[in-house]
Amino acid sequence: MTYQETTEYLFSQLPQFEKEGASGYKPGLERVEALLALCGSPQKQLTTLHIAGSNGKGSTSTMLAATLAESGLKVGLFTSPHLVDFRERIRINGEMVSEAYVVRFVKEIRAKVPKDLAPSFFELTTALAFAYFVEEQVDIAVIEVGMGGRLDSTNVITPLVSVITNVSNDHAQFLGGTLTAIAGEKAGIIKPNSPTVLSRSSVAEVTEVVKARAAEMGSPLTMADKAEEILMYTQVPDGYKVVTHHFGTLHLPLMGSYQIENFGGVLQTLLILKDKGYNITHDALQKGLEKLPHYGLRGRLEVLQSGTPTVVIDTGHNPDAWAYLSTTLEDWQSHGGLVMMIGMAGDKDLRHVVTCFPHDAYYIFCQANNQRALPATELQALAHEVGIRRSEVVSDVLEAYQVALTRAKELGAAKLFVGGSNYVIGELLTK
Repeated sequence: MTYQETTEYLFSQLPQFEKEGASGYKPGLERVEALLALCGSPQKQLTTLHIAGSNGKGSTSTMLAATLAESGLKVGLFTSPHLVDFRERIRINGEMVSEAYVVRFVKEIRAKVPKDLAPSFFELTTALAFAYFVEEQVDIAVIEVGMGGRLDSTNVITPLVSVITNVSNDHAQFLGGTLTAIAGEKAGIIKPNSPTVLSRSSVAEVTEVVKARAAEMGSPLTMADKAEEILMYTQVPDGYKVVTHHFGTLHLPLMGSYQIENFGGVLQTLLILKDKGYNITHDALQKGLEKLPHYGLRGRLEVLQSGTPTVVIDTGHNPDAWAYLSTTLEDWQSHGGLVMMIGMAGDKDLRHVVTCFPHDAYYIFCQANNQRALPATELQALAHEVGIRRSEVVSDVLEAYQVALTRAKELGAAKLFVGGSNYVIGELLTK
């Protein structure tokens, strides 16, 4: 098999939530445990950190992996989804898994897997990542949950630290329907006697669930936003200047106030690791932050193109993410004007999302080439219901981008924002 044939098999033959939605979601640990047993149970040979949460998992995971790598360790990082290349999901010290390893693993595991096991895309990808990290003898692996936590394929590890970034109603149809139930699913990653960090504790019903699970498991719980590690922070053009208690003054090169919450969770996790004997310095942390793109972090209010307009991309796709984004977007609209190019998945709570759209911006609604994508005309209609009038539909992503650039120049808008879906960003980045 070639690499292309291998990825075609992964994407087309296996159930995949990211492509198919509900029909591709296969919760439960029995299949992945059986699959991993065929691989020699690599999860039992790894030292890990486990990251769950509705938003902020990717940023938190990458900040931790980058810092540990800059501290001199060999660090595996498993995240999802990818934007352009499947191999983005599996990295060691920023370098993607080789095409040759992906081909070899899939070929070998297909020969071993009995037909009645029928693993999902994510289960097979999880097994691939764990086996690769063991073969490459990483010192530590940072593992991001795919969805939920308790029944997620990654929840077969016993991590040094479990991190829960935050909890919102994203994927409510799969995780229990209420915030309390979803919090219970996320808290399912908490393991006996292993410390837990909660990045945002401001939602009482979520915090109570996490506290109860941590107490049940004998897990020491740190609520990062109440720990006072961040003494103060000020906004700078490309992120934040952050003054911390243990790591001194740092430059966080990520825009969006939600990144301060994520960073608080990262700092508390690093402090726990320092207590366990890991040598983590201010310089290593700062180097890791400055090199986040190398370690794989893309699409977090990322400046894709400078100039007029400045093009900014973001993968935020649920109401909680958009609640944070809206403040920044309103500010951009008020200071220089804004064109928005948006496409979204149809299985999200879009009525809440569209209320976060800045009303005075100009909109290009598009549609990713994905069966979960909401038709662009339907997204325009939803936006119209909340009072957004200046818009047009250009369904094709690449065509929409060219139209959006033209409209931004015609209107004299300082910013062009592209977002709403990982798939929109992924298609744009392949141009």
